[in-house]
Amino acid sequence: MIMGMSFSRGVLFHDRNVLACAEVKDGVIHLWAEKITIRTIGKLWLRIFFSFPWYYQLFHFLLAAYVVAAFLYPSLEVVDPMWVAVYIGGFHFVFPSVMKKFHGAEHKVFSHYGKKSMDALGEVAKANIVNAGCSTNLVVWFFVGFLLTVLLLPLEWSVAAGIATLLAGMFGERYLRKYCGFAYKLSEFFQKHFTTKEPDRIHLETALRSYILFEHIREKERQVA
Repeated sequence: MIMGMSFSRGVLFHDRNVLACAEVKDGVIHLWAEKITIRTIGKLWLRIFFSFPWYYQLFHFLLAAYVVAAFLYPSLEVVDPMWVAVYIGGFHFVFPSVMKKFHGAEHKVFSHYGKKSMDALGEVAKANIVNAGCSTNLVVWFFVGFLLTVLLLPLEWSVAAGIATLLAGMFGERYLRKYCGFAYKLSEFFQKHFTTKEPDRIHLETALRSYILFEHIREKERQVA
């Protein structure tokens, strides 16, 4: 199964064995690919974190520092640290603008059913920006559980309810799509208007090059097998 991920500098595609990434540095697209290991995952998350604008990094550092301080010294607590978990759950809605464009480009590559090539860039640009498999689905399920319980239960229990519905959305998607289609309609709306933006050429080319590299590596693995 091919999965995609966007960050503020590029797009990557991966399966269980390998990931391929295209990222923009000083206006130039750079490509790299690696077999998935613990080191690769660490390298990836460092890249994602440090690709955010400086004010996102500062804000997230302050949030983490506050959670640690409130845990070690409860007298310092001003706002329940569990609200940080709610912020993390809804982070899709506050993606940086450039990340939303890379996210939109990733979706368009997935939505394009023809052969993925640079010659198809124009067709990819016209593809649907909504992706049925987007992680926004899980964000919606988190908030379904959270919002239905936040006025009735302590905050930590509401967050737990959100995590429970998120897990239900992860493992029970087949049945939930059949009986709870409203959540996926919400996800489509949020994807179109909040978690993606119409990409520019550089974002589309980055996403497409990442996918082409991934397919090239996977084809080489098939030939070896």
